[in-house]
Amino acid sequence: MSTSANYDSAQVTASPRSTPIDVAVRAAPPKTAVIGAGGFLGRQLLAAYRAYYPDTLGTLRDPSGGEPRLDLAAVDIAPLRLAEAGYEAAIIAAGLTNVAACQRNSQFAVSRNVTGTLRLASQLAALGIKTVFLSSDYVFDGIHGGYDDDAVPRPLNVYGACKAQVERRLPDVCGDNYLIVRLSKVFGLIAGDGTLLDEMAALLSQGKVVRAAADQVFCPTYVHDVVRAIHFLQAAGATGTYNVCAPEAWRRADLAAAVAAAIGAPPTLVETISLSDLGEGFARPRHTDMQCRKLAAICSPHAPIEFRSIRACIELVVAYYTRRSKSDGKNGTRAERAA
Repeated sequence: MSTSANYDSAQVTASPRSTPIDVAVRAAPPKTAVIGAGGFLGRQLLAAYRAYYPDTLGTLRDPSGGEPRLDLAAVDIAPLRLAEAGYEAAIIAAGLTNVAACQRNSQFAVSRNVTGTLRLASQLAALGIKTVFLSSDYVFDGIHGGYDDDAVPRPLNVYGACKAQVERRLPDVCGDNYLIVRLSKVFGLIAGDGTLLDEMAALLSQGKVVRAAADQVFCPTYVHDVVRAIHFLQAAGATGTYNVCAPEAWRRADLAAAVAAAIGAPPTLVETISLSDLGEGFARPRHTDMQCRKLAAICSPHAPIEFRSIRACIELVVAYYTRRSKSDGKNGTRAERAA
């Protein structure tokens, strides 16, 4: 039996949250197709858009059922009939997202993450459909952190370079009918989803070591907050490039230590390392925390939308693993990581 569960239960939603970013409207986003609906963020986006438009289309590279297919290696959106179905936008969540895999096979990565993505944007533009492109804090060199929306990208690896190239070329392809949403580390609150906090808590609850870099700083952001911010930007008619992340900057090592303390694990289970200790053979940016100046500038103080605080998220994750540990102890069973 699966032990998967949603951490975000009613009794814990009152946990402290970080400073809210206020939004001007709570209008519905335009009808938006999700290109790449099979990944972690793509699935969340598709479910959220379907709350407004139940027939929202989500494409997969390798569909197993009746889902529409779209492969960035050979883009053709004609069979999707997006204009006929009333789509005003398409969000691109497809592509190769594993940083190490991009580095190992740069030609493959560029063909999908740059060439295929820009070809897709061009086809969308020809139909008058707005491209929403999901970029990354990996476009920056990570030397100083605190990057503004208009900071100049200086990527250190293939993944970041692909994102930066699309950012640079998208205005030429789409004119002003595009939106770039630059994200930091996005995580979920579904038990067993393997994202940032769940992965740490699962290892620590089993007495396993978590290796975490002390020189990696980013702004971890709850996926539902990301989705709400994207919907707001779309509803507000935003164009151009926007950083979207929670206002908290965390060192990965501090994050792991906070999870360990909350779960009652020995602090020695958190092995503090440097990014260079990973021995990957390529560079990762060290300080990629961002400022959301442009998002804040179009917000109103009258309708707040909050980015959930990391401490609150840790509480939710730890509460699940603590309950499961107690339950397993009563049943005399060994705790197993949710599949």
